[in-house]
Amino acid sequence: MLVVFVFIIIANLCGVLIAIWVFKHFNIYIPLKNQAVAIDLQEPLQVKVKVQDALNVDVKGRVNASIPIDEKLNIPLTQTLTPRVYFDNMVPISTTIPVKETLKVEQNLPIDTKVQVRVLGRDITLPLKGTIPLKLDVPIDINVPLEQKVHLKFDAPVRTVLKENLHIPLKARLDTNIPIEGNLNVPVKTALNASVDVKNTLPVKIANGELKIPLSTMRLNRVLGSETPQKTADQ
Repeated sequence: MLVVFVFIIIANLCGVLIAIWVFKHFNIYIPLKNQAVAIDLQEPLQVKVKVQDALNVDVKGRVNASIPIDEKLNIPLTQTLTPRVYFDNMVPISTTIPVKETLKVEQNLPIDTKVQVRVLGRDITLPLKGTIPLKLDVPIDINVPLEQKVHLKFDAPVRTVLKENLHIPLKARLDTNIPIEGNLNVPVKTALNASVDVKNTLPVKIANGELKIPLSTMRLNRVLGSETPQKTADQ
């Protein structure tokens, strides 16, 4: 009898231990289909929002901007300059000077010579000595070449007209502060992080799901009267 009693006690203890292990590690799954439930959100929902359309944003303020400039400028320049020029050097000259003049000759030409004449069929040499007056105009039309070095020295203001197109390469970076005021249409390319705070109870309908109830959250209550004992779940 003692052995049977001990065996019954051990069997009861094993049953209790198995029941405790099952109670802690097993769950009850209840299928839900087209089940309407009401949900109260205790904390705001953290969601990502993707904006499909561009946003109209009113902008007023100043923006720091760095503008790279890499251009070739074409600047027409017309200006009269009067620089002072100093020069002291030998200047080679190679030119032709045209000479077209009339030379007047008025002078007495002395003559002291011998001339040969023929008299009565004979050649006779006679001395000729005297003065012949000359008065005539001699035309001159010649080109005189001139090739020599001339010492040129001067210090004076020179008036000159400058009319040129200046080609200036411009490569720089301009740091500026630009005032902005207006309405901008800004496209949003990336998703935005948002926090949704829902104050009201949300009616939700579960189309197809499963409710998981751990056995460790279940408890047994004894109900007085004709009502049958019920199992309730503490969520």
